[in-house]
Amino acid sequence: MIQSWIRSRLILSYVASAILLGSVAMRTVSAYYQTPFRWLVIGLLIAYTVLYLFELPYSERSGRFLYVYFALQIAIILVLLLYVPPFDYFVVLFVPLFIQALWFLPRRSAFYWIGLFFVAACAGLLISYGWLKGLGFVLTYAAMFVFVTFVCLMTLQAEQAQKESQALLAELRSAHRKLQEYASQVEELAGAQERDRLARELHDSVTQTIFSMTLTAQAARILFDRDPSRVAAQLEHLQTLSQSALAEMRSLIQQLHASSIADEGLAAALRRHAGERQEKDGLKVELQISGERRLPLESEAALFRVVQEALNNVVKHAETRRALVVLRLDKDPISLSIEDAGKGFDPALLQVLQTRSNTGSHFGLSGMAERVRALGGRLVVDSAPGKGTRIRVEDIRVEEPEHA
Repeated sequence: MIQSWIRSRLILSYVASAILLGSVAMRTVSAYYQTPFRWLVIGLLIAYTVLYLFELPYSERSGRFLYVYFALQIAIILVLLLYVPPFDYFVVLFVPLFIQALWFLPRRSAFYWIGLFFVAACAGLLISYGWLKGLGFVLTYAAMFVFVTFVCLMTLQAEQAQKESQALLAELRSAHRKLQEYASQVEELAGAQERDRLARELHDSVTQTIFSMTLTAQAARILFDRDPSRVAAQLEHLQTLSQSALAEMRSLIQQLHASSIADEGLAAALRRHAGERQEKDGLKVELQISGERRLPLESEAALFRVVQEALNNVVKHAETRRALVVLRLDKDPISLSIEDAGKGFDPALLQVLQTRSNTGSHFGLSGMAERVRALGGRLVVDSAPGKGTRIRVEDIRVEEPEHA
């Protein structure tokens, strides 16, 4: 694109210069053809044209050639102005030199040479025509030189703007590719983190339950030979454990599907989940939701899973059939709390589990804390043996998603 622009600029400048040279040749040769100066004029115009035609390839090889070239061209034009009968149109030969200086030289050097061209033209006109008449010619050609210089500068600025636009476009494309690569990496990392979390939850809940089922089945087999009357109790315990494992698996499967939350929103998803808890586990969940509004999907999914895991803990560990969930969406930061009046536990366990997250049962608190931290908030656990448990999510600030 840029190279095409430069080629077009050069072609136009050479076409315009060729027209000017043709104009000067036709006017001057016809004016001097019947005079003794005709061969001098023709020879100098041919020399000017030859230098002009060979300027481009030589100047590309050596920038110093331009300085020699300009000096020779100035000398040719001054000879035409000073050593033949006065003819002001020779000054037009400076116009191609103006264009070449602006095209091929650094800005400061170009203006030095333009100033030299202008001084040479003024000197030639004033010497040839005298001060009064020469000054009129000087003003006329000065206006032409200013116009040519202005057009060339505007063209160069447009070319520079085009180059900067192309460079910016290339940078934007590079940045876009990097963002795509980063987004892919983030997506892969999020998937890996989610798999790790599910693996931990499987280990902490379902795996342990299945291990207990295995022990219970072994105990039942031993008792079948020694004390058959106690086998029924073991089988009932085995059935309870299997139901618990099934509930855990259903809960984990639900966590893998966020589409329901995306469709119905956090408040509706919590109401549906509360109904499922009462139906499956006999846990009556009281919901208090104020200021219902939609949040970004990742925020809604994380908060839903915090409530889900907290209610799992109530079912498994609290030894109570009632829980209270309070969600405040009508202010920023939003707040969430899950409270039960069960047997409670020692909160010091949470600090131990933060350093030993892969050992023992941590009631899912570590996973909940990770989710809340990912949203920029914090998880606060208030509990004591025999006094119930209250889990609070605080300091989460979210922006409402834009809807079309």
